[in-house]
Amino acid sequence: INGIPVRIMLFYIGALAVIMCIYPWSKLSPSNSPFVLVFRDIGLPGAASIVNFVVITAAASACNSSLYTTGRMLAELTSTAHRPVIRKISRLSKRSVPATAVIISAIVIGIAAILNLVMPEGVFTFVSSIATTSFLFVWAAIILAHLKYIRKHPQLRTFKMPGAPFTDYIILVFLFIVLIVLCMEKQTLIALILTLAWFAILAVASLTQKKA
Repeated sequence: INGIPVRIMLFYIGALAVIMCIYPWSKLSPSNSPFVLVFRDIGLPGAASIVNFVVITAAASACNSSLYTTGRMLAELTSTAHRPVIRKISRLSKRSVPATAVIISAIVIGIAAILNLVMPEGVFTFVSSIATTSFLFVWAAIILAHLKYIRKHPQLRTFKMPGAPFTDYIILVFLFIVLIVLCMEKQTLIALILTLAWFAILAVASLTQKKA
């Protein structure tokens, strides 16, 4: 956790700083990758192909790690479900792999690929809006949990947050502003409504218990 800010500074801000030092910002086009422009101008042949190879490799690696983490997280979350049908998702294969959960995660990725064929111009906004709404829920839950923690244990702060609890409230306000921004565009609003509806379905499913 402590190393994440350093990595962001190095690989994101650092890479952009190098590009800005050797390439005028006014000549950068949003339709082209700045890495491709830099490599092309320094005389490196096949710059676009090299960058595309790196991007595809990174995307494949991210997809592989996502299947690993989401499969096991889904298996863990469904292992204590009240309904036997939902608990079946957490079953392990002969090799101790949550195969059903991994298959469900792969199906979701397949749906995203189908959406890319059906609505190529809007799929990125749609999927990123769903992800943003989900992250808003996750981070809001983390902040609320932190507020409850410091109220119950004011002297036991193993992981101290600078400026707490005021910074907690600032983060909640920021998350609320992002939520309002998502309501301003039709496409992001649809994604927001669908995500909230999915949360509601999960809440009902988790609170109801099937009678024996």
